[in-house]
Amino acid sequence: MPLRTQVLAGIVAGLVGAVTIDVCLFGAQLLEGAPASAVVATYVFIASAMLGPAAYANPGAAAIGIAMHVAVAIGWALGYVYLVRTQPQLLTRPIISGAAFGLVVWICMQVVLITAGLYHRASDPRALAVQLLAHIVFYGIPVALIVSAMVRRADATAASAGRTA
Repeated sequence: MPLRTQVLAGIVAGLVGAVTIDVCLFGAQLLEGAPASAVVATYVFIASAMLGPAAYANPGAAAIGIAMHVAVAIGWALGYVYLVRTQPQLLTRPIISGAAFGLVVWICMQVVLITAGLYHRASDPRALAVQLLAHIVFYGIPVALIVSAMVRRADATAASAGRTA
């Protein structure tokens, strides 16, 4: 499969994953009665990983946080594309491999937060469950399904072109 197709699969999967995980996380926040400003505060928190405490006084921090969130989601999805190309058996069960991938992403992101000094333990078991659900079901599985579909389509197209040539 051409590199261009692999990169496109990672970008598409990352964008979809970034949106779906946010829908889950922010939907849960809003259902629990959090104000809409909590969504903006989340993106400012993400920006604080790069900007430090100055992010909380920066009016553009939410936009920076959104850009960082999307870039990280795409980066993880590109990593999954690479993993699929080196471990093609992951294509056979995208839901299982996507769930495992989502769990790995959550664990690694917790390590990043610890390293950056920004880690906050989940306030209660329900909050932890929402975080895990978001990463596994609303990020890992969509990324795996999209990558699987795009890789299989590209491989089938390449095989078909090879037969007709």
